[in-house]
Amino acid sequence: MFAAQHIPQARLLNVGQLLPDPGWHCPAGHHPHHELIVPVSGAITVQCGGSRVQAGVGAALIYPAGADHEEWSNPDSPLHSIYLAFTCPGMDGMHVTIFPDARQVVREFVTRVYADRDSSSPAARMQRNAFLQVILAELLRNLGSEDQPMVAGIRRHIRGHMGDTLTLDDLARVSGLSKFHFLRRYRAATGRTPMQDVRAMRGQFARELVISTRLPLKEIAARAGLGDEYAMSRTFRRLFSIPPGQYRSRQTRLGPSTGWGCRT
Repeated sequence: MFAAQHIPQARLLNVGQLLPDPGWHCPAGHHPHHELIVPVSGAITVQCGGSRVQAGVGAALIYPAGADHEEWSNPDSPLHSIYLAFTCPGMDGMHVTIFPDARQVVREFVTRVYADRDSSSPAARMQRNAFLQVILAELLRNLGSEDQPMVAGIRRHIRGHMGDTLTLDDLARVSGLSKFHFLRRYRAATGRTPMQDVRAMRGQFARELVISTRLPLKEIAARAGLGDEYAMSRTFRRLFSIPPGQYRSRQTRLGPSTGWGCRT
């Protein structure tokens, strides 16, 4: 599955629509670009990889570059769809995938892109590419939505054991999944690995203690599971571009509302 870091590099190539036709059929084949299909009405049947799937309103399909697929319109509910052809690094080797779009956000933005298809100004092209990035981000979010309760449970466990040693094996056991499936699903749902989340959460917890208490940095490091104050200093520099002592001094002078952002 493609990851969130690839989305800003996505580029729109073409946009069009398929009007309702009960007899429409696209023979098996593939293309060199990725393609997003969003049903506006009706339904589509797709044969890919030896299996047949169907999608209608409230769903979206992505055909990655090079993936063989064959398509039919549903005779009883002819397909009306909008399609986007685009490039996006990190999607090669992906399977044909159906994404939920229950909130209709993808359909809304795809419709905007289609309505603006004839505008040729640089600003219009930039906006269409920005809309494509929103669309792909929404698809990623929706694909991982079923795992959000699992992610919330893992994060509660992390917060409850912030000062303890936490490993990927430990978190996988809490999730009830194998380590491989836990890692894959967590990354798909959050855009980060579980251990990257642990490090970011430890840093944020330490930041809260630095701002809101006068605890010694050594004690804060232990409470946040960051080892000693030297290890915590490295974490602060990576996340907030400043060591914790200077961070505390700055907050004392300027107030907590001017806190620095976190680079995760």
